[in-house]
Amino acid sequence: MPTSRRDALLLMLSASAGLPAWAQSQGAAPAGAPVEVEGFKFDPTFPLGGKPLLLNGAAVSFILSVRTTVVALYLQRKHSTVEGALAEPGPKRLCFYSLRDISAKDLSNTFIDRLRKNATSDEIAGNFIQIAQFGSAFSNRSKLMKGDFVTLDYTPANNLTEMTLNGQHIGETMAGEPFFRMLMKIWMGARVRESTREGLVGQAAG
Repeated sequence: MPTSRRDALLLMLSASAGLPAWAQSQGAAPAGAPVEVEGFKFDPTFPLGGKPLLLNGAAVSFILSVRTTVVALYLQRKHSTVEGALAEPGPKRLCFYSLRDISAKDLSNTFIDRLRKNATSDEIAGNFIQIAQFGSAFSNRSKLMKGDFVTLDYTPANNLTEMTLNGQHIGETMAGEPFFRMLMKIWMGARVRESTREGLVGQAAG
């Protein structure tokens, strides 16, 4: 028996009722099954800069040997290699959920350390200001709590990367697509755990 419009509306409302307000504000859930990693779900598509982005992959990320975050990558076209994902032009999103309470200072220091280990010297020199902006984004917080959701969105129209925490803008906007590609190396660089790199190109799930 076909589902009535009333039943369909009730189903949509019940599906979103359990989501926090900042998650519901991301827009209507797209068609297709979300990808779930460690209990956190990522929609298969996300609109950014007037373009529909596709979930390229999702994976667990570690600090030392501790499962710390679940990270996902969205691109205009799916890529099964790190090289292809890094080279993809256009709008892009990196986002992650915190798997545990984490010191904001420790997380920021880890990100900066991974940039230094995985980016080239030219990339670091050419994005010195943006790296400082990125490193200070959590400066007014002592920690991220389990379940906190962070997004990093690059939009070509303004050539800027914006960062949010639970739907609220944090830090300064950071200029340039090359900077976002460098950020991707925090999770996809050669000196990052293989399972994380593979997950973000759809080869594993953490």
